[in-house]
Amino acid sequence: MRRERLTTAPSPDSRHDFLVELRGEPAAGTRLTVRLVPDRLVLEPAGFAAYLTELEGTAGLEALAMAVLDDLNNELVPRWVEVAAERDAPLPHRVVIEDRQPNWDNPRLIDRLPPL
Repeated sequence: MRRERLTTAPSPDSRHDFLVELRGEPAAGTRLTVRLVPDRLVLEPAGFAAYLTELEGTAGLEALAMAVLDDLNNELVPRWVEVAAERDAPLPHRVVIEDRQPNWDNPRLIDRLPPL
């Protein structure tokens, strides 16, 4: 199962909000960017790289973005997460989806982020 590839580690300090950004290509020509504010667990980059190999063959950017969002929410339960999936061919196509824990908000952190 692909979620098993998402290896985690305890957050170094869950009292503070910090941003993690990971990028990769699950298939040739498809780019995936994940930005998240961890809670109790952080995503290990090597696990994310292994996870990307399991995503090849996901039909459509919308399905890809939703699958990644669901997997991250189930394995990490981040405070905030944003997933962007994009391709340039045959036409430029981009999907961005965001989720957050109820009652979590840190506008000073989120407002400083450049758009994906």
